[in-house]
Amino acid sequence: MAVPRSLMSPDPRARPAASVTVDRVRVTVLTPRLLRLEHAADRQFEDRGSTAVVNRRFTVPDFEVREHAGGFVLDTGEVTLTVTDASRPLTRSTTSARIGRGRQSVTWRPGDRARTNLGGTARTLDNCRGREVRELVDLDPDGELVFSDWTRWDLDPGLLSRDGWVVLDDSTSPVFDPDAGRPEPARGRGWPTARPEGRRQDLYLFAHGTDHRGALADAAALIGPQPLPPRYAFGYWYSRYWAYTDRDLLDIAERFDTMDVPVDVMVIDMDWHLPGWTGYSWDRRYFPDPTDTLERLHRRGLRVTLNVHPADGVGPHEDRYPEVARAVGVDPASGERIPFAVTDPGFIEAYFRFLHHPEEDRGVDFWWMDWQQGTTSAVEGLDPLPWLNELHWSDQQSRRPDRRPLVFSRWGGMGGGRYPIGFSGDTWSTWDSLALQPWFTATAANVGYGFWSHDIGGHTGEPPSPELYTRWMQFGAFSPVLRTHATKDPAQDRRFWEFADPHRSVMIRAVHRRYELVPYLYGQCRRAVDTGVSALRPMYHDHPDRDAAYVADGQYLLGDDLVVAPVVTPLDDDRMAPIRVWLPRGRWYDTALGETVTVRRADGEWFERRYLLDEVPVFAAAGAVIAGQRDAQRLDAPCYPHPVITAYPGGDGDGELYEDDGVSPDYLRGDSVTVRLRQRVTDRARSVRIGPARGDYAGWERHRPIEVRIVAEAVPRSVEVDGRALPMATAPDGTGIRAGRGYWYHDTAAASVVVRMPRIDLRATTTVRLVRDRDRPRSIDRMLDGYPGLARRLDAVAERVGEVSAGYELHPEERLAVDLAQAASRVTRDPTTLGAEVRRARSSLGHLETVLAEFQTAWGRAIALPFPEQRIQAVAVVAEARAILATTRSQFG
Repeated sequence: MAVPRSLMSPDPRARPAASVTVDRVRVTVLTPRLLRLEHAADRQFEDRGSTAVVNRRFTVPDFEVREHAGGFVLDTGEVTLTVTDASRPLTRSTTSARIGRGRQSVTWRPGDRARTNLGGTARTLDNCRGREVRELVDLDPDGELVFSDWTRWDLDPGLLSRDGWVVLDDSTSPVFDPDAGRPEPARGRGWPTARPEGRRQDLYLFAHGTDHRGALADAAALIGPQPLPPRYAFGYWYSRYWAYTDRDLLDIAERFDTMDVPVDVMVIDMDWHLPGWTGYSWDRRYFPDPTDTLERLHRRGLRVTLNVHPADGVGPHEDRYPEVARAVGVDPASGERIPFAVTDPGFIEAYFRFLHHPEEDRGVDFWWMDWQQGTTSAVEGLDPLPWLNELHWSDQQSRRPDRRPLVFSRWGGMGGGRYPIGFSGDTWSTWDSLALQPWFTATAANVGYGFWSHDIGGHTGEPPSPELYTRWMQFGAFSPVLRTHATKDPAQDRRFWEFADPHRSVMIRAVHRRYELVPYLYGQCRRAVDTGVSALRPMYHDHPDRDAAYVADGQYLLGDDLVVAPVVTPLDDDRMAPIRVWLPRGRWYDTALGETVTVRRADGEWFERRYLLDEVPVFAAAGAVIAGQRDAQRLDAPCYPHPVITAYPGGDGDGELYEDDGVSPDYLRGDSVTVRLRQRVTDRARSVRIGPARGDYAGWERHRPIEVRIVAEAVPRSVEVDGRALPMATAPDGTGIRAGRGYWYHDTAAASVVVRMPRIDLRATTTVRLVRDRDRPRSIDRMLDGYPGLARRLDAVAERVGEVSAGYELHPEERLAVDLAQAASRVTRDPTTLGAEVRRARSSLGHLETVLAEFQTAWGRAIALPFPEQRIQAVAVVAEARAILATTRSQFG
C-alpha cells in the first residue's frame, strides 16, 4: 500500500511549475480537477499551510495557459478557467470555470450558490434530539440550566456535490508560521498566526462532477488523510459519567472478564480529579493510589483515557499549580487562576510538561478533550478546538514516536480527520437520536472524517428502554467506534449485566460480533488511509449515478463488501421491526435472514424487510470473502490469534486479511502483512484460497489456526484442504475427531459449512475445497435459502410456547414449534437428514398455525387452573407466538 505524501511528509509549498501568476491572481493546478485560486491585492500570495490545508506538493499535471490583455485562460483538460481581469478580485464578472466537456459540462462562477451540496458533518451533537437541537441559554436563580426552544439544525457543507463542483473557501483560516518561536508540542507545523491584512481570496475548486471517490482522494492529499488509529480503538470502550472509585472501576473490569464480554478501553469521566469542571489532580479520597489503579487495568490488557475540560485553565488547588504558575510568570502564592491560553507558547509548554506528561508517564494512554467553550481565541480566526487537537496529536508523536497518537475530541472543522477519534457530544436517549446517527456518521465521510464515536444509548433525558439500548448497541457494533456512555443518573446504566434477557444476551452478542468484525473493519480503514474514502460511507460514494443512493440515508456501506441498514424503530406486535433498504444491481446475501437477494434492475431496488431483536440487517456483496476472527477478548495481540474467513455466495470474489502490529506507526513504512483471500465457484465445488502472505513486521506469526465458513451450502460430499479430505464432525467442538486434526461440520442454523484447521502456514497457499453432492436435489438448495431466518423465528415461537405450561397436556401437538426449531441441531448431528428436516420445517408452517390457534383456544377454556391470571397471560403469550408465525409465513412460507 502506498502511503500518501500528505500523511508522511506534507508540504504546503506547491511546485513552482504548478502555478500561474498574472497580476494579483495566482492559480495553482494541483490536479486536473483541483485548482487553487488566489487573489491578493498586495500581490503577496500565501505559501504557508493553514488549519485546513497541509499539503500542496502535488505532482504537476499537464495544462495549458493562454494569456491575454489583463487576464488568461487555463485549461487542464477537465477544467477550463477563464479570468478576464487579473487585477481585480475573483468575482462573477471576472472569473468562470467550465467543468467537463459537451452537454454534461457545467459552469462555476465565484459566489455561485451550491444547490446540491451533500453535506459534511457538524462540530457536535450536544443537546440534539434527532434533527432538532436546543441551546444552553443561561442558569436560572436556582442554578438550573435554561435552554432555548427546539430548532432544526443541519450539517456543515461537505466536499461532494451533484452540482459538479464544490468550493472550499480557506480565505480566513489562520496559517502556520514555521519560523515562529514555539514549544515542543507544536514543532511539527509551526505556530498559528492570522493572515496578513488586506483583501485576499484563497479558494479551492473541486471540479470532479459526481466522481465522489476522486474528489475525496484529492481532498485527502490536500487536507490530509485519516491516519489509522491503534487497533485497540476498534474494540469496545466502556464509559459512564459516574462518581466511581478505584474499586468500582477494577470491579467493573473484572466483571467484563467473568461475563465473557470483550473490552479494550476504560473511559474515566470527570470524577477522577478534584471537584470542578476540569482538573489535573487525582482525588485521593477515591483514588488513593492512581498509579496502582492504572497498572492493574493495564495488567488486564486495558487502555485508559481520562476526561478533561481544558478551557477552565489551572486553579490553585491543582497539585502542579506552582510549577505551571512559575512557568507562565505568575507568583504561586497569589493563588491566581491561570487561564487557558491556547495561543501562548509558554502556557502550552507548561500545559503539557506539568499537567499531561506526568499522567501519561503514570499510565494514561490518551486524553478525552471535552472542549465546549467557544470558537474564538487571541489569534484572529483561530478556533481553539482544532488547534488543541493538533497540539495533542503532535505532542504524542514527539513523546511517543513508537506509538500511534490518538485524540478523542470534537470535530474541529475541515481537516479534522487528521486527528481521530471524534466525540459527538451529549445526545438525547431517543429513537430519533439513534435514527439520525447512521446518516450523520456516513455523511462525515464527505469531509474525510471517518471515526465518529457516539454515546451508545444516548446521554441525557429519559433512560433508553432496553430495546432502544440494544438496537443502539447493534448499530455501534457496525460503526467506526463502539463506546457506551451516559450522564450521571442512576437510571442511565450501561452495564449489560444489569439488564434482563433477552436484551442482555443480545447486547453482549453485539460486542462479540464487533470483535469478530474487527479484522475486516481494520483492514478497510487501513485502505482509507491511501484512498481518502472512509470505510463507513454513504451509498452514493460507490453509486454516484443512482438517484436512490442519495436518499438511502438509513443505511451505509461498511467497506467494499457490506451494506448495513440498522434497525432504528421499535418492535411491532410480531416482535419484529421494519427496515427499508436500497440495494444496487447484483446479488446480495442477507446475513441476518440467510437469504439471497437478487437485484436485476439497473437502478437497483428498494426492499422492505422485518427483523427480530437479535438480528442486524447486513447485506454481503456477491462472492464477498470477509476476514474476521473468533474468541477475542482484547485487541492487544500483534496479530489475530484465530482468524476466521467467511465466504458468501453469489460467485467468485476476493478479499484480504490485513495485519500490522496495531500500535506503532510503522505501518506507514510498510511494516505490515496482507494475506490474499480468493473464492472460486463452479457448479460442482466452491474453493477458498488463503495466501500466500506478503510483507512482514515484528510479532507477526505465520502459523495459526484458521476457520473457514462457506455460507449458503448444504451438506457437501466432501471437504478437502490442499487435496486431502477432512473428516466430518457432528458437533462444533469436533467431538470424536483426533486432537490436532482438522475437521468440518455443517452449521445448519447458519446454512454454512464450517472448516476448522488447527494450524496452517500463511506464507504458503492453502486451498479449502468443498465438493457438492451431485446426487443432491436442487430443491434442497432452494429450501435452504432463507432457512437461517426461518430457524430463528421458529426458535422465537418455540421460546414463547415454552413460557406457558398448564402442568398437563392441553394439546397433543403443543410442542410442535419446539420440535421444528430443533431441526438444525438434529441435522448437525446427522447431516443425511438435511433435506427431510428443512422440507418438513417449511411445509409445516400452516399446520403450526392451526396448532397454535387450537392451543390458544385450549388455554382460554382451561378451567382446572387455580390462578385465572395464568390463563389470561398464557393466551396473550400464545397470541404473540402466532403474530411472529404470521410474519414468518409471509417471509418464508
